[in-house]
Amino acid sequence: MSSEPAVYNWDKIVLKPVRSKDNQDVGNVISTEKDTITIHSGRYEFIVSKNDVEGFNGGEVFLLKDYAELQKTKIKP
Repeated sequence: MSSEPAVYNWDKIVLKPVRSKDNQDVGNVISTEKDTITIHSGRYEFIVSKNDVEGFNGGEVFLLKDYAELQKTKIKP
């Protein structure tokens, strides 16, 4: 397992699009907290642990969870 962080500067992912492990468009990051990120997707938001972020390529954020798993973290704003 790599000891490098998935994202070096969490502030840079705000407003960036997010893709799930199964390559589904999830939404856009709207905020980062100490241990989580919040993703806005239409009528819902997802609260995702930063540990579930696989990486960031400068344009998109990639998650370690597939879209079905993300449904468990869904909240209504």
